[in-house]
Amino acid sequence: MQPRVALGGTFEPLHEGHKKLIDVAIKLGGRSVMIGVTCDEMARKRFRSVLPFKIRAENVRQYIKRKYGFEPEIVEICDPYGKTLEIDFEYLVVSPETYEVALKINEKRRELGKKPIKIVKVDFVLAEDCKPISSTRIKNGEIDRYGRLI
Repeated sequence: MQPRVALGGTFEPLHEGHKKLIDVAIKLGGRSVMIGVTCDEMARKRFRSVLPFKIRAENVRQYIKRKYGFEPEIVEICDPYGKTLEIDFEYLVVSPETYEVALKINEKRRELGKKPIKIVKVDFVLAEDCKPISSTRIKNGEIDRYGRLI
């Protein structure tokens, strides 16, 4: 049986860094991956304008369906913990940007008497200018979703 793997994010726009996170999660867990996509309210705290949850979740679903040929389990999350306090995952896949959140998740899990989840930190994908590809940089018009300078 494949280990259960969790991954969460806003995925707006879906870029090469997100795809690397998804790829690592699927390598670890196969079809036993749960992807939490932030609800609109949570996503808008970070970015003023984001596509609605349904569209962002569908973009993730389409990417996985096209590349791996299966329908992933996608859940809506409205806090930084998602399902990680309820479900015993073996792995939590994070970026350097969300690593601190993973540490908080494990702290909360310990408080609840649950075993910690193994954290897998995936390095940033770098743009042409050797800086990380990020949604903020894309939305600011610095780079495209592939990391090419605009």
